[in-house]
Amino acid sequence: MAQRVAGVLTSRRSGNVRYNWSVSNSSALQAWIVEALSAVGGSGKFLDVSKQVWSRHRAELESTGDLVYVWQLELRETASMMAAAAELLVDGDVWALPTGAIARVKPGRWTEDDVRVAVEAYASMLRDTLDGRPTRRREAAAVVVSSTGRTSSMVEAMFANISAVVQELGLDHLPAYPPRSNVPAGVRPAVRESLADLIHA
Repeated sequence: MAQRVAGVLTSRRSGNVRYNWSVSNSSALQAWIVEALSAVGGSGKFLDVSKQVWSRHRAELESTGDLVYVWQLELRETASMMAAAAELLVDGDVWALPTGAIARVKPGRWTEDDVRVAVEAYASMLRDTLDGRPTRRREAAAVVVSSTGRTSSMVEAMFANISAVVQELGLDHLPAYPPRSNVPAGVRPAVRESLADLIHA
């Protein structure tokens, strides 16, 4: 019988598993693996990684409607891909990041380049919404996490700051990121530049 521990299915038996969850862009899962291993010191067992991913991205995983945690199978597949590319060390059930690959959270304010990456990711999601296309939130956040070295929660907070600026400009913000008024320096001009065509439409 499969056993769940803190939201994690510990059995590796697939049996009659119904594959109803997938990540169209593996960069999201890659970013989650790096984030999880960084949080536990750079190496850990699969169950440790799964617990970290579940605790940090539970809402996203639950929103897919997956009741059998198929995402863990995809997590293993992604780890195999990363190992083949020398981006991850896999020894049985223990995973480890290569030396020097631990993601370090950047302290202090966001740099101009970091802000630009976050704004462009948000703008891309906003345009998808306006054009009636699916909004790929996981993939967009994963790109910012990977590019800036910040955690998912920090990226989501920045997206909320961007929502506040979007609202100030008279546009509809992304509902997934309610506006937060403590907007960091450099965000307003970056948003105005990125969304200039929408502002003056």
